[in-house]
Amino acid sequence: MDKPSLSGAPARLYALLLKLRPLEAGTLMPFSGELVHGAWLAWIREAAPDVAAMLHDGNKRRLFTCSSLQFPLPRARILQAERDNIHLSLEPEKTYNVRITLLLSELFPLFYNTLMHFNMAEMGSRKHPFMQIGKQVFLLEEVVCAPDDAADWTGFTSFAKLVDRAMSEQLEKEVSLTLEFASLTAFNWINREDKSYGNYYARLPLPRYIFPMLAKRWQELAPPELAAMVQKERIERYIEADGMVIEDYELKTHRVHFTQHPQVGFIGSCTYALRGPDEATTPDAPLTVRQQLLMLAQLAFYCGVGYKTPMGMGQVRPA
Repeated sequence: MDKPSLSGAPARLYALLLKLRPLEAGTLMPFSGELVHGAWLAWIREAAPDVAAMLHDGNKRRLFTCSSLQFPLPRARILQAERDNIHLSLEPEKTYNVRITLLLSELFPLFYNTLMHFNMAEMGSRKHPFMQIGKQVFLLEEVVCAPDDAADWTGFTSFAKLVDRAMSEQLEKEVSLTLEFASLTAFNWINREDKSYGNYYARLPLPRYIFPMLAKRWQELAPPELAAMVQKERIERYIEADGMVIEDYELKTHRVHFTQHPQVGFIGSCTYALRGPDEATTPDAPLTVRQQLLMLAQLAFYCGVGYKTPMGMGQVRPA
């Protein structure tokens, strides 16, 4: 397969669950997003070195996201293990999940074709290891992409479909939008008007932290003919004027541990009120600001929000 180009605008978005089974019993740190990121790049590097190099060099555009390895355990136990950095057991008879999202269309056929060759090589022989996360080796049991999967974290769409859906939204004077922040989320923030106090990790999902950045991601990722469907400056003005306010929330601070350092942030859910009335649309701006915001919430399902989304942080979905 030819090397994808960073200048080629991706038209489709994918969210996949890789169902993995450990080859042997062992343990793994409870938050392994950094290790999964490295394992995913290593898998692509073996299949297509040029693509892996492009993804690594293109980190500033973050063309994929990875979750931490997801354990089949009660959420409360996992969160406590993350806070205390207590390694969790891996058992060969159990299945563990990794969520991968692909923000560059060409990555999906690469993944599919490589997976087909991998499966054919296995036929008639013992299963080969699929991925090594840290020191632990995993077999691939299944890949899930269907949008109706019970986990509700998979699916696929196109930028054109997102625009069509947004255009069809007939909005009341006030609309509610709820986002679930399922993995540790934080925003590496600095006051651009006065940088005297430096940057910090913001631990609240204020609209100004989320939606202007999602607007920027849309403009980076969408095909040229659809990039202007989102106007970042209009969104910023709407938020500054308190058009979008927090209506309800269930949030708590949280921390996880990367291999070399702890990381603080938050998890939970937040409901926003998107207040009208809407301004008139024009041929140059066919979506209202509120339609754009609802569309960006759908984009967030694939690209995540905030800091270190390629390493397991900022996994979010509209509730």
